[in-house]
Amino acid sequence: MTHPKRKKEDLIKEGWKKERGNWRFYENNQSVVNWKKIGGVWYYFDKEGVMLSRTIYNDYLFQGSGAMAENDWVKISDKWYYATASGKISRNKWEKIKGTWYYFNSDGVMASSQWKSDYYLKDSGAMAENDWVKISDKWYYATASGKISRDKWEKIEGVWYYFDKEGVMLSRTIYNDYLFQGSGAMAENDWVKISDKWYYATASGKISRDKWEKIKGTWYYFNSDGVMASSQWKSDYYLKDSGAMAEKEWIFDKSYNSWFYLKSDGAYASREWIGSYYLKSGGYMAKNEWIFDKDYDAWYYLKDDGRYVTGTFKIKGKEYSFQNNGKWISEAKYYKVKPITAYVYSASGERLSYVSQGTIVSLGDAQSKKDSQIPVNISGLSGFMNKSDLVAIDKDSEFVPHYTSDGKYFYHELSPYVSLRVAPHSSAMTIGKKYYSTDGIHFDGFTIENPFLFRNLTKPSNYSAAELDKVYSLMNIRDSRLAGKGAIFKEAEERYGVNALYLMAHSALESAWGRSQIAKDKNNFFGIAAYDSSPYTSAKKFDDVDKGILGAAKWIRENYIDRGRDHLGNKASGMNVRYASDPYWGEKIASIMMTINSKLGGKD
Repeated sequence: MTHPKRKKEDLIKEGWKKERGNWRFYENNQSVVNWKKIGGVWYYFDKEGVMLSRTIYNDYLFQGSGAMAENDWVKISDKWYYATASGKISRNKWEKIKGTWYYFNSDGVMASSQWKSDYYLKDSGAMAENDWVKISDKWYYATASGKISRDKWEKIEGVWYYFDKEGVMLSRTIYNDYLFQGSGAMAENDWVKISDKWYYATASGKISRDKWEKIKGTWYYFNSDGVMASSQWKSDYYLKDSGAMAEKEWIFDKSYNSWFYLKSDGAYASREWIGSYYLKSGGYMAKNEWIFDKDYDAWYYLKDDGRYVTGTFKIKGKEYSFQNNGKWISEAKYYKVKPITAYVYSASGERLSYVSQGTIVSLGDAQSKKDSQIPVNISGLSGFMNKSDLVAIDKDSEFVPHYTSDGKYFYHELSPYVSLRVAPHSSAMTIGKKYYSTDGIHFDGFTIENPFLFRNLTKPSNYSAAELDKVYSLMNIRDSRLAGKGAIFKEAEERYGVNALYLMAHSALESAWGRSQIAKDKNNFFGIAAYDSSPYTSAKKFDDVDKGILGAAKWIRENYIDRGRDHLGNKASGMNVRYASDPYWGEKIASIMMTINSKLGGKD
């Protein structure tokens, strides 16, 4: 059964209808074709009545909704188009849209990521303005007008850049003497490395050519190409691997196979000494050769390492002697001991005695020289010492112990700071004259007798314990552990038969009048077992001060006096031969005895 009335109503169509995926607009049951303004918006319907969308028709641009675009963008197949107020697309022209310029080609497509004349359209299509553009690792700059800079300078954010005629920014290169960094910025007071060569731009931005530059306190030289000089000489100056001018330092130049020294001003040292080294004319370091220095009026020999020779040195099979300052001693008469202790031998090789480091010995009978030994005289002893233990000295340039008189006493000058009173003045002496003696007794034209040096120490002193107690105050000695021990010194004298005045003088020398660290810590006042190599560690320890005095007296009696060494003596006889390495140890104690005796009235 049919319903005709209802079917008729179904066939009536008005307004928008979507049919088979297409939109149509009906009026009076008829689909609209051509243009139609609906709700204030223009639409276009083709001859079939289908609404156009996301397309272009007669240069009119339609959005995805079908509405004709007006002053708006539409993307079609990944391409952007723009409709002006008329609804038509822009073709082959520039458009300024919301303050930004865009270009549309002949198809109306927005240009992007490409050039349009001297203008660059970015990925967004916007024309670059006051902006950088990078294309294929090349940088360009668009100015405020949008045009790229060509063949000109641009100051961008306070930094200068240069763009070539193609508009490409220069970088890591030189243009008209201006230096550009890897970033393209013009270098100012800065370094730039180009093809493994270094250049420097001054404050003006221009490179230095054929001139010196002081950069951050260091001098550099740049050649005519502006390249920093390195590993080479420039006149009297040397440029190191870093390019820095060498100052106050040694450099070895392989091309000359020589060392050179560059002074504080950078110039190489020439015909002068630098420490132990001599730089010849031209700056070459002397080595394996003799040098005569007229300023010092002396010959020097420079070894393979360039240092001047000291001591005994063999050159072409012949031995020569040199001072500590390198001067050749043509005829050495004095030598200084090098090791902590060194031995003196007899002609047959027997050890006669030993002496301490720094001791000055005089040359003995030159006719008796041996290959490895030198004949010497020291403190009354004649013998031989190993050449390896000695270094030759010149008494004109180094202090040599000697004797002199002040008109009242005769003194042994052991150093510029140590002087010993050894005897009264005699008329045979010339005041102020230097005298030399191999034994301290025999001199040119006279002899002396030290009243205590060879005195028999088994004979008792004429001073009482009370008198001996006065010594420390008379000598202005304070804080001595030995003060007030006169009775103990006298007890030692009585018990062991060792002179009390000697014991007091001996303890004064070895313990600084009872105030040394060994005296304080070990009650050792006589240096017993205090060997030169380790005096504090090896020194014998006593329980108290009294035992330190008495024990030492007993030890001296048993080890020296009972064995025939009953006097102080020198290195030829007496205690000094074995007791101490100091060749003037006995003389020092005798001098103290002489001083004490003088203070107490001369009874001994």
